[in-house]
Amino acid sequence: MVFSYYLLKSPYTIAWHILDKFQKNKETIFFCEYYLDYIVAKNVLDHLDNITIVAKNRKVKLQLKEKGIKSSLWPVFPKNVLMTRHGIHKFPCSKIKLIGMRHGPYHFKKMIRNEKYNAFDLFLMSSEHEVEIAKSLGIKTAKSGGFPKLDDAFNGKISANEISELKTKLNLSQTKKTIIFSSTYDKSGMSAIDKWYDRIEELSNTYNIIVTLHPFMSEKYVNELKKKKNIFLLKDNYTLPYLMMADLMVADASSIIAEFCALKKPLITFRTNKVPKLTDEIQQLIKDVSFQVEDFSELESTIESAFARFSEKDSFYKKYNSMMFDQLDGRHGEKSANLIKEVINKS
Repeated sequence: MVFSYYLLKSPYTIAWHILDKFQKNKETIFFCEYYLDYIVAKNVLDHLDNITIVAKNRKVKLQLKEKGIKSSLWPVFPKNVLMTRHGIHKFPCSKIKLIGMRHGPYHFKKMIRNEKYNAFDLFLMSSEHEVEIAKSLGIKTAKSGGFPKLDDAFNGKISANEISELKTKLNLSQTKKTIIFSSTYDKSGMSAIDKWYDRIEELSNTYNIIVTLHPFMSEKYVNELKKKKNIFLLKDNYTLPYLMMADLMVADASSIIAEFCALKKPLITFRTNKVPKLTDEIQQLIKDVSFQVEDFSELESTIESAFARFSEKDSFYKKYNSMMFDQLDGRHGEKSANLIKEVINKS
């Protein structure tokens, strides 16, 4: 547990019990540490009544306000807390019911210690397969809620017309195929951004190019990509419409691979360093679902090959989508909400 947990525990718990005595803390909140957390949880929150959104700080509160989302500021003293990260040190009272869910699809790195999950009353994994992995590691609070962030791609909320209009709004060519480049955090040891950030415009005569980066990406790469006039660098954390627009993705070891896999479109990945966080299972998954390259010089020919040979990946997509998401039916938000209500109703 982080040091601030122990620093906050006594004063926070005393305040919580005082408020509880006067029945001032009956609410259920969603704790939003980053704006991205809201995007991940939105389709769950839509199925829950009387949820208060609480921002970690004024920066996040302002980001939510800009999107028309009302929120309160931490500290608060609720009865139940839903979050998409392991931020339980902000709520160090044993009487609070804690519910966690993934902020990314599946686990694209080694799971953290089981006590981090077992500190929750419920932790929602993205599939039954992931729950079984969690149980084998001593995690007792895991249940499958799916990955609600993807629901809108499968329940009709994002239409083909909306995607076409978005493409026009971005001033992308209607005759070119669209490629989306993605990279995980450069300091993770698993990123391949250094292999393409300075050469990406070379593909812009043939393809529409969109780029989405990990939120913590170093400014060096962000600033260099901002200078390039022939690509579109995403600022929006809500990437799903852009993934739906893209015909192919180029990535490394980012969990966004799972989202693109769910959409059943061609993937190319750069081979990256083997680091302790990158498990053998995930390394094999990435290898199976994608066409892999070592460097940028291989990319153009591999793009053509990936489009032509994509059917070779059908069996892998079927296998891994069932492992990562159970059924992709557009109802993961509802499923997760029902599991959350079971915990709330017991409190």
